[in-house]
Amino acid sequence: MSDPSVELLAQQLHDLEGKCLIVADENWDQAPWMTVAQSGNASRVLLSNRYEIALAAEQAGVPTQFSDFDFSDLEAASFDSILFRVSKERAVSHHIINQASVLLKRGGMLMLSGEKTDGVKTYARHACKLFADSCQPQKLGNYYLARLTNYRDDQKPLDDKNYLALRPIGSPDNLPLQSKPGIFGWNKIDQGSALLLNQLPHFLQSFGEANQPQSLLDLGCGYGFLACAAAQQGFTQITATDNNAAALRACKANFAALEVDGTVIAGDAGSQIEERFDAIICNPPFHQGFNIDSELTAKFLLASKRLLAPRGRALFVVNNFIALEKKAQDYFPRVREVARSGSFKLIMVWFKD
Repeated sequence: MSDPSVELLAQQLHDLEGKCLIVADENWDQAPWMTVAQSGNASRVLLSNRYEIALAAEQAGVPTQFSDFDFSDLEAASFDSILFRVSKERAVSHHIINQASVLLKRGGMLMLSGEKTDGVKTYARHACKLFADSCQPQKLGNYYLARLTNYRDDQKPLDDKNYLALRPIGSPDNLPLQSKPGIFGWNKIDQGSALLLNQLPHFLQSFGEANQPQSLLDLGCGYGFLACAAAQQGFTQITATDNNAAALRACKANFAALEVDGTVIAGDAGSQIEERFDAIICNPPFHQGFNIDSELTAKFLLASKRLLAPRGRALFVVNNFIALEKKAQDYFPRVREVARSGSFKLIMVWFKD
């Protein structure tokens, strides 16, 4: 189901002229792409930090860039309008609003949409100060649309936590890892990932001495914590994949810093990978709060079934309340819970012993 705030922005395209930039994060996952591609007369380009969204836009005929919201290839003061559905992360929203003030022509328009709980009214108020405008967001049902005109004259930018910069974070194994805003749990070691790492030696033992895995896939790698830690376990081939451009940047940097001889691939749940792996590890984004994304669960399980070697094994870490072991039985003949700690559990799946 398409995000209503995204649909609001797509509807605005009908009346726009000139050159329009569309900034799309994960909220655009189910966007009405034909409307985005064909509505109105404005020329348009879309920039997204999500691989599958960039691909969907491109397939619909929208010129697209995939990056970690890096606008450096775009010409300053060259856009008549910019559309942005506010992000779930403040640093991301502030970064994009700051960049909009640079990319818009004087008199150009930034359109912000979102729900009140997304903070759209606060973002609009801060953007007004930056743009030297005084607009009020329009309430449309449960959603808001703000149209801000750029009268900017070197105003102080919003605090975006130096969004594009990688920065060091602490690691339980003293790994010199870097991360950044725009990655889920970017400034910490996820407890679920820590549990998986702690149990990794037991996972490898389950293969048996004669069948020790040589190739490893980190499916949904984030900034690469699991892949970097697993590199210490003797794998000869390590591949990491994610759909988030920020995660891919950080993972590549961490591989380079730790001299991990691995490959980092952009893709949606391993969509761009064809080979099979002896071992798969995965800390997937299956839920928000207590709302479980069953479609995403199925996507990661199906990907693991496709990418796992016949005698391979996959290890998932999930919250205790997620019945992954039940769902996994639709894809694998062998499913077992192998560990549990605090709020998390580890589920191992495989085809045959």
